[in-house]
Amino acid sequence: ATLAVTPMETVKTKLIQHNMGLVTGVRSIIKESGFAGLYQGLFATVLKQSSNQGLRFAFFNTYKDAVIERAEADLSRPFPLNYLSNGKGGLGPIGAVAGGMMAGCFSTIGNNPFDVVKTRMQSTDAAKYRNTVDCAVRIFVDEGPAAYYKGCIPRMGRVIPGQGIIFLCMNSIQGWVGQTFFGKIKE
Repeated sequence: ATLAVTPMETVKTKLIQHNMGLVTGVRSIIKESGFAGLYQGLFATVLKQSSNQGLRFAFFNTYKDAVIERAEADLSRPFPLNYLSNGKGGLGPIGAVAGGMMAGCFSTIGNNPFDVVKTRMQSTDAAKYRNTVDCAVRIFVDEGPAAYYKGCIPRMGRVIPGQGIIFLCMNSIQGWVGQTFFGKIKE
């Protein structure tokens, strides 16, 4: 969040608002605010990223444990458990994709308020807020709690399939590493 995500998110947000290309936009930000301008909204970005990753991995690991426990308890169970686990104490590809997509949905709903605050703190209108907490409070007071969920549905449209793919890859790589280097067959 500190070294890579904040500058990229700041550049993305401002380029969208100014309708500029990457090189022109970065030059503009540095000219207006110096290199510190690339780190606008740092605290808000750290909050967003930490809640995002924490929620995703907590959900996925809980889901994975539940699927494996239920599948091992009764291997003759009908769909979906026989398709979700791999029968070797791990998740199969369908289970990993499904878990990743659900984790993406869960994390988006859980941390969209942080994303809204982060975006406002990185926008061209960020100067109207004293800090991240002031931004969060003013959104609540001026616009109501529903404002924290602006853009949630389009964000889910991007996040949910992406997390399905990411968790499928992570699950497959973990299985390969475990089998190759540690003799474990779980995937």
